[in-house]
Amino acid sequence: MVISGLKYPHEGYRKVLTGLSGYFTEYAGVYAVVLIGSLARGRAVEGSCIDVCIFLHKEQFDSLSSTIQSRKEAYSDLKGKILYHNGQLEGGVIFDDVRVDLVFTDGSFKAYIENSFDITRDEFETTIGNLFVYGVPLYEEGGRYQQLRRRYLPYYPEDLRKARLEGTAEEFRFKIWKARWLAERDQFFAALDALLEAKRIFLQHLFIKERKYPIDYTKWLKEQLLQILKKPSLYEELVMCVEEIELRKRSLCEKSK
Repeated sequence: MVISGLKYPHEGYRKVLTGLSGYFTEYAGVYAVVLIGSLARGRAVEGSCIDVCIFLHKEQFDSLSSTIQSRKEAYSDLKGKILYHNGQLEGGVIFDDVRVDLVFTDGSFKAYIENSFDITRDEFETTIGNLFVYGVPLYEEGGRYQQLRRRYLPYYPEDLRKARLEGTAEEFRFKIWKARWLAERDQFFAALDALLEAKRIFLQHLFIKERKYPIDYTKWLKEQLLQILKKPSLYEELVMCVEEIELRKRSLCEKSK
């Protein structure tokens, strides 16, 4: 398989990605292989992972997800070093100095609409953005991937958007209140954590409001605020907020206003 148009940190990345995508195009039930992450966006450097999402039809997806052994066999065929964490199989495979992180999906993406806590933690918008806006399809079979893409682009349905706007607004207000409450009790590190969580939820709410899909709520913020949301001044405001935070009651309460 020849993959063109990508900027690789070194030749090893190209070889690994070519072999990986070639392997999964022959894997039973695969209907799309999509490169995501920094390599897909031309931002990878040495040490960056190769992030790949494998789309499978439901029967094969259920089979692959159901047992560790089936995943282990799939990873072993790639001839890389399988990564484990606390004895559990990860989605990572190492090839010399190149790490590959694999995720698998059947194309079903859960979007919560009722519980504000769940809405701000289901990663729905970032998943859709990385798979269908900022990702690079390496392989497609049939029309399933493009069908999914049309479902979510340019944006998902308005009733769902309204519910998630309300949920993120509610959770943001709660986190701001919690940050102040914790600061008043001299729980400064916990207050800082709540304040930073409020920042993340604020960004999620803003992307939904603007009908734009994010890449991430922590990484690549300058790129996203300048190029996707077209709000350069907001990035500077966020930087100033973080730079001036002190682990003191007055500072944390002021930043929570």
